[in-house]
Amino acid sequence: MAGTDFRSTDLETHSDGTMSVKHRGVDIVVSAKQNDRGAWVALIEASVEGRPLPLPDVEPVTPEWTTHAEALRDGVERGCYLVERTAGHGLEDSAHGSGAS
Repeated sequence: MAGTDFRSTDLETHSDGTMSVKHRGVDIVVSAKQNDRGAWVALIEASVEGRPLPLPDVEPVTPEWTTHAEALRDGVERGCYLVERTAGHGLEDSAHGSGAS
């Protein structure tokens, strides 16, 4: 269907323990690490055409999970959500370095 390529594409799981998805043209890569209490937290990175895309920090506390897999799934979901929030605030401009502040 033409014009719908801004939606998420298939989720990929990588041998290095990360997950990735493309959402609205943004590549989202999620990894997870254990904190000092033994809980798992997601680390989310986003980029467009190889250039980092800063995502808004909307949660004062990072969610903690009991397993690596839960943290990855949460990170993918939060990454897509944050891309959606960014899309309403000039995603296209900020991703290509021409946004006005």
